[in-house]
Amino acid sequence: MLKMRKKDIAYEKIKELILDREYMKNHNISENFLAEKLEMSRTPVREALQRLQVEGFIEIFPNRGIALRDVTVLEANEIFDLRMAIEEFVVKNVSPLLTDKHFREIDRNLSFQKQAIEKGDVTEYLQYDRDFHDCFLQIYSNSLIIFTAKRVQDRFFSVGVNVLKGPGSVERSFRQHCEIVEALRKDDSKMAVEAMHLHLLTGKRNLMA
Repeated sequence: MLKMRKKDIAYEKIKELILDREYMKNHNISENFLAEKLEMSRTPVREALQRLQVEGFIEIFPNRGIALRDVTVLEANEIFDLRMAIEEFVVKNVSPLLTDKHFREIDRNLSFQKQAIEKGDVTEYLQYDRDFHDCFLQIYSNSLIIFTAKRVQDRFFSVGVNVLKGPGSVERSFRQHCEIVEALRKDDSKMAVEAMHLHLLTGKRNLMA
């Protein structure tokens, strides 16, 4: 059990590191480097890296280290198709579960998004974007949906900057978030689904451009 726990801890910590593209650019990431940084033996680190490779996050080059694997056109399409299926379903059905407390938390997240935009910090905005989408999944509280969506979101997060690379893309994303929330506040599930669909479709088009 202890070995499994170490392997899982290594997996989560390494994934957090590799999803930070700036960190990856500035460090030569290898099994030895990660074992030293995480203060673990090489065995759980190696097992975590193998899992991340199978899941498509990285490529392992013997004696040279690891690198993030680029998202293919096919994979980008699959990511957004799955996100649309999951997140449009969730916003369609989450409205009856939303409370005033939930809306206060969502509004707080939107204010953080706005601050990140004002600072010009796309990486910080992406983190709040991720929290925004995750919020509805957590409220809907379907464990299988959450598990599936988390893996897709992690893969998306590794290329998220490219989704927001066009002029005005971050601001457009924020406006669309506000439109989703406004529809839910009005208890208009049809409008919420349409707003979420447009939001994800815009991201898909940006990534494919």
